[in-house]
Amino acid sequence: MTVSADWHDFATMIGGASGALTGLLFVAVSLNASRIAGHAGLRASAGQTLVLFITPLIIAAAVLTPHQPDWVLGAELMAIGLVAGWVLLANHRVKRELADEDLRLISIFNHPVPNVLFMLLVMASGAILAAGQGAGLYLLFPASIVVFISGVLNAWFFLLPPPSGRTSITHEPSSRQHPDSQADEGGLG
Repeated sequence: MTVSADWHDFATMIGGASGALTGLLFVAVSLNASRIAGHAGLRASAGQTLVLFITPLIIAAAVLTPHQPDWVLGAELMAIGLVAGWVLLANHRVKRELADEDLRLISIFNHPVPNVLFMLLVMASGAILAAGQGAGLYLLFPASIVVFISGVLNAWFFLLPPPSGRTSITHEPSSRQHPDSQADEGGLG
């Protein structure tokens, strides 16, 4: 089989980007762990983003596996697309059942279209490849673009500050203490 040899550089790049983005996601979640832990919507979005970033890594591993027939790689891609799509759609169902406050927090990212598009592209890529057409791998490019953009937008959400009502509560006490502390220090000196 020559298909995966032709796609070696692409799969290496996608796998590397996927691994790096997954690591950055863990950093973003760690930095905002208390905020995310307190909201089911943010936890669901974190899970969705993790699936979006890990799936291209699994796809890259399948493409880079040596000496497998095209039909086997095609079957692997169809299975990966099906499982990832199932997990993403199940996660979307969880998000739909959230309380109003949690829904407001994630409403901008609560759209299944990118997830379904990604799943369909990966599954179509696998089906075309399994049918003996190496050109099916060309669908992995738009699938990768869709998944990385969707995942990066979800991850970006973790880095945004809490809604304005929560920001003022969190920052006011430390702001009040700091000027008072300086006033006390100034009075002592």
